[in-house]
Amino acid sequence: MTTGGAFADLDRDGWLDLVVANGNDILRQKVEVYTNDGAGNYPTNPNWSSSDVDYHGHLSVGDVDGDGWEDVAVSVFLGPAGFGQKGRVKLYRNLGGTLESTPSWSSADRFYSFSCALGDADADGDLDLAVAVGEPYFGTPDVNRIYTNVGGTLQTSPGWTSSAAQHALDCGFADVDDDGDLDLAFCTAGGPNRIHFQGPGGISSVAGWTSTDNNAQNGNSLCFGDADADGDLDLAVSDNDQLAGGAGRFKVYRNSGATLAGAPFWSVYGGQVSAVAFGDAHLDGFPDLAGGIWFAGTRIYANDAGTFANSSSWSSSANSTVEALDFGDTRNLALIARPAETFAVTGARKAFLLAHAPVHELLEIRADGVVLAPDQYCWNRAGGWLALAAAPASSLEVDYRSSESLDLAVTNWDQTIGNLVFRRDPLVKTAIVPTGPTVLQPGDVLNFRVDLRSTTNRAEGFDLWIVGRRPGGSYGLVERSARSLAPFGALSLNYALTVPLSLPPGTYSMHAGVTEGANRLAEDFFNLTIL
Repeated sequence: MTTGGAFADLDRDGWLDLVVANGNDILRQKVEVYTNDGAGNYPTNPNWSSSDVDYHGHLSVGDVDGDGWEDVAVSVFLGPAGFGQKGRVKLYRNLGGTLESTPSWSSADRFYSFSCALGDADADGDLDLAVAVGEPYFGTPDVNRIYTNVGGTLQTSPGWTSSAAQHALDCGFADVDDDGDLDLAFCTAGGPNRIHFQGPGGISSVAGWTSTDNNAQNGNSLCFGDADADGDLDLAVSDNDQLAGGAGRFKVYRNSGATLAGAPFWSVYGGQVSAVAFGDAHLDGFPDLAGGIWFAGTRIYANDAGTFANSSSWSSSANSTVEALDFGDTRNLALIARPAETFAVTGARKAFLLAHAPVHELLEIRADGVVLAPDQYCWNRAGGWLALAAAPASSLEVDYRSSESLDLAVTNWDQTIGNLVFRRDPLVKTAIVPTGPTVLQPGDVLNFRVDLRSTTNRAEGFDLWIVGRRPGGSYGLVERSARSLAPFGALSLNYALTVPLSLPPGTYSMHAGVTEGANRLAEDFFNLTIL
């Protein structure tokens, strides 16, 4: 009965693993990890499971202790007795590539929590833990919390609480006002969305921004992304209609000039909407919005130059009860090196937003030419932000990798379906199709067609390879050519090859493949027999 989920390279082998937290408010279950096999595949049973069980909510991944390995924080929604008993929040440390079997840290106080988020709440370069607190079905409102990281260890009592009690179901960090530190957002059931801004004294206990469109909403999940590519982070929220007051809508609040609007500039009805995640699925520089719905699966709403469509451009066939969504390249299919991304250094700015999120792998950070150690900064894979312990005096450079082929992980609490990974179509879909006989004799003509179709909203340049594979595995090159396609364009190429008289009998295959740089994007083949 999975609730929380995220991609994370827990063993640092360069391939994204999938970590999930199970239980929800239904069964006490384990936290689990599905390890990527190095070819983009996951087992159907987890490689690692926690020793403890709980009614787990959502989770957050990050390097809390600064040792270079990503740890996992998990919200516990309910206590062991279920509704009526409060939960907590806990942390599984990563011990050199494997999570500890029981959490070595948990909060001393008890509360209902469906979600948590790791982020730098006090601008000291390490990850603190924010907790969204509340149980809107039967509980009374409660205050949200932050557990401060001191020397790589989270304090067991909160160092911050919100001034207002509420039923917050999700939270997330982002530099909303673009002032060089991270702010903290909450979405609320039975109340508006709120953002607490960080200043010189840390996160303010009083919200500095409050949404105005639905003060009785049933806010379920939130995420940040630059929807209109103007450099400011916009806010996406799901407003579930299971409880009274909820509108049942996905919505996006526009950030203009580092100020969020109180009402969404786009919303669409979906019913019992849940998870939201930004990802540039169409590769036009504008992140599309993925949204999950209880009992109705997952949808993606295309973003065309900052404007979202009112109907989905993609939807899943499985009617899973979606809880968490995360984008990532599970197959390392189209990784792009981002060397020496350079940032303007102004004043005391410590938080920076990378140009390409999600981040696949963070390689090196250099502040004023000096390489920073893992305990001198913190970062977030999905949000693409990093926060430093000390502001650079003159320069900041970051080496990392991102991907142009984002797959989508989906967790859900319908245990008859399980968790899902949807793989992205190749950037250029490739098919090689025989258009004549495939049983031939030397001297006959082999006729075939290669169909190419772009799945991106940009001009696509690539190399087309056509080869014949002989028995024993050797290849003969038929063609290598540079090709291009317009956005979502298509091309069909016809070929007629005479079978060489010297070709011995056997089973052969014809292959067509597409590459961009070092990335092999797609390949297809058919078999033929030479008599």
